[in-house]
Amino acid sequence: MTLIELLYNKTDKIILDATNSLVRAHLPHYEKFKESDINERFKKLLHSITKCVEKNSCDELNSYMDKLSDERFSMGFEPTEVQVAINIFEEALWKNIGDLVDEDKQIAGMKLITGVISKAKQEMLGEYAILEKS
Repeated sequence: MTLIELLYNKTDKIILDATNSLVRAHLPHYEKFKESDINERFKKLLHSITKCVEKNSCDELNSYMDKLSDERFSMGFEPTEVQVAINIFEEALWKNIGDLVDEDKQIAGMKLITGVISKAKQEMLGEYAILEKS
């Protein structure tokens, strides 16, 4: 299996792994969400990441992260809490890459996901910086 096949064909497994980990983390603001809400939010993030990998462009991911940052900022989330949630999602992706992607494609897949997630975090922090100044 390739990374793109994983992202398209194992969506439910990735989302479940990430949601379960986020629930166990007991992050103050995320505890207010139902598991179904967390699932939906992670689905949107995964969709944006998948498009980024598929198109080799992070435009859609950047747009999603700007929207997510605006929403989380207005709800009183600290950027560290959002970053932990993104880290949890990245960990779920890495786990599934290690479990399901062909061995000769795992390192390249992990490298690509790390680059994409790094861009997402940078976009989120950049948007937070703008919001805090206004």
